[in-house]
Amino acid sequence: MTGPDFTVHTVEEFIAPRLRLLSDGRLTEFSEWETSEHTEIVGDIASRLGTYRKPGVRDGERFEGGGTKTMQFVRTPDGWGIAAVSWYDHL
Repeated sequence: MTGPDFTVHTVEEFIAPRLRLLSDGRLTEFSEWETSEHTEIVGDIASRLGTYRKPGVRDGERFEGGGTKTMQFVRTPDGWGIAAVSWYDHL
């Protein structure tokens, strides 16, 4: 995540708190969707830049937000895989 709270995660570090949040009942009525996107593919690499919106209820408080994500992909013998994800939440 960018901005003043810049953070780098391994896959496991990224998943662990989100799994807890989604399974302990603190986050409900959550959804997230892209509102725009641009994807470029050159050979076996691809880059996607998109904006998103996300409403929900966290710890009993309703929230709405959104932001921008960039994702990089690589094509492997098994298909496309995510190489990196970065995002900036517009609060």
